[in-house]
Amino acid sequence: MKIRAMVVSMLLAVLLVACVGSNSLQLATGGIGGTGIASGPITGFGSIFVNGVEYEIDTATLTRNGHPATGQNEYRIGEYVVVKGTVNADGLTGTATEVAFSNELEGTVTAETTDGVSIGIMGQVIRTNALTVFHGFTQLAELAVDNVVEVSGVRDGQDVLLATSMTLKQLRYEPGTVTELKGLVRQLDAVNKTFLIGGLLVDYSTAVWKDFGAATLANGQYVEAKTRQVLQGNRLLAYEIELENEYDRYDNGAKVELEGVVTRFVSIADFSVNRQAVVTTATTEFEDGAASALRLNALVEVEGQINAQGILVADEVSVKDAGF
Repeated sequence: MKIRAMVVSMLLAVLLVACVGSNSLQLATGGIGGTGIASGPITGFGSIFVNGVEYEIDTATLTRNGHPATGQNEYRIGEYVVVKGTVNADGLTGTATEVAFSNELEGTVTAETTDGVSIGIMGQVIRTNALTVFHGFTQLAELAVDNVVEVSGVRDGQDVLLATSMTLKQLRYEPGTVTELKGLVRQLDAVNKTFLIGGLLVDYSTAVWKDFGAATLANGQYVEAKTRQVLQGNRLLAYEIELENEYDRYDNGAKVELEGVVTRFVSIADFSVNRQAVVTTATTEFEDGAASALRLNALVEVEGQINAQGILVADEVSVKDAGF
């Protein structure tokens, strides 16, 4: 069964590459050896494939949206996960100690697609590309207002969510269903107890607070807002506001393989991926013309090590999509 699953995963990768054609989208080809952290979408099962590496997960701690998961059957192709573990010297196989998935939002469609590429969900602009995997539907045009959709992905430099996977959960919102979204607090109004996440107004007047500690709500914080009520126009009445990290934090010396979007670009030697600062050196390898294609909002994969300043020093950089 393991061999068969590997073959299926390899065929999936070939088909995805064939589909992207002129868009010059690419799939990951392998990982860095040793103990480290990989962040990226799931591309296959058999164990679990992330960034071109097959991770055995028999002894791994698995979580989904902060709750224990019982097995790989609780994950879907395209979902963006963080894997901790070891990669073998071949760069193609490894053993995971942890696999964690956390969605970016789960909620109702608020604006149907007009271009077949982007759609509005919970007042947020969601963008897709040729690598986005749909579950329960085949194209964005099938989604209608009030469908409930779960989205996994990463945000670009303008805070637009690039979906790596989208799953249709319900054809219409059912009263009492928990919907949620994450984002940066904007235009905080402490008097009326509201703030914006994207185009959605969050009313926190009756919300409870989670993981804030001694901190207070402020503009620029990255939070998750949850509700059990249908949206009231562009207004979400939250029952819980949770303070979260905008991006993963890594320890000094950690080996990291990170797939995501360039969210800050100064030069090919100084940029950020998923808000994680990255620098390159004279020894950094740029694969497939990555140096010339590297720019703001490019979809990239970076491999390297975290230094004492918390910056990822890249050994390798590859651009998977420079055009979205």
